[in-house]
Formats: sequence, structure tokens, C-alpha cells
Amino acid sequence: MSHTSTAGRPLRQIMALLMTAALTLSLSAVLTVTSATKAAASCVANRFDGTWRSSDDRLSRIDVWQGEDCHLYARAWSTCEQDSSRDCSWGKRKMGESPDPNFQFFYYNWSNADEVLQLRMKDRTHISVWDHTDYHNGKKTSITVPMHKSS
Repeated sequence: MSHTSTAGRPLRQIMALLMTAALTLSLSAVLTVTSATKAAASCVANRFDGTWRSSDDRLSRIDVWQGEDCHLYARAWSTCEQDSSRDCSWGKRKMGESPDPNFQFFYYNWSNADEVLQLRMKDRTHISVWDHTDYHNGKKTSITVPMHKSS
């Protein structure tokens, strides 16, 4: 007659329970990371993404990118007054919501004026930018600047 000990059974059950818990936690972590990655990748690509350049010193460049929040952001640049070999940034701005996929806009509020830049897609490599400024003294100026996508 053989005699089997049951003293090791609770230890095996506890070990099995701990292994199951560890596997569940690691699977949960993998699913969370995968979900976050998919959420970040779910932003719809935008044709305005990239660097746009012009030969006009008043508006020499516009950078457009998509943030982690899926909104578009832009930064306008002009040729620096003190050093014409460099571009000076106007600062980062969140673009407005536009239902038209070929149109985007963003604003700058200066101490002496309010300025809006409207970007209209011409084709995959060209945009037209209407830059309108309302000065607080009543003066208004507008320019249209053709820009090409930088490679």
C-alpha cells in the first residue's frame, strides 16, 4: 500500500494562484500599453503636416504637426530683422477646427494687433496662406503668400 502526503497540496495551490495572478497582471499591462499605442496612432493623418516654405521674408516658413491630443498645431516664422540669414519663430499655436480638409487657420494676438493666418491646400505640395492683420489703431493689412512643402 502506498501512502501519499497531502501536505504539499496547499503549497502547490498557492503557487498556482500566484502564477495565475502574475500572468493576469502582465497581460493587463500589455493590453494597456497596446491600447494606448493604438489610441495615439488613431489620429487621422493630415495633409497639412510638415514644413512649408516661401520666398517672402514676412512669412518665410510654417511648421504644422499633430499633437498627442490629435489636434493640429502650427508655428509661423519670418526672416529675423536683426539677422536675415535666420528665421524667427512667432510661437506655437493650436489650429482652429475646420470642417473643410483643404482649409486650416490659426491666430496670433499681439500687443498692437490681431493676426489670422488661413492656409488653403492647393495640392499635396503647395498651399496659399492669407495673412490678415487688424491693428488696434484701425489699420488693416492682408497679404497672400504661396508656399511649398519642404522635403
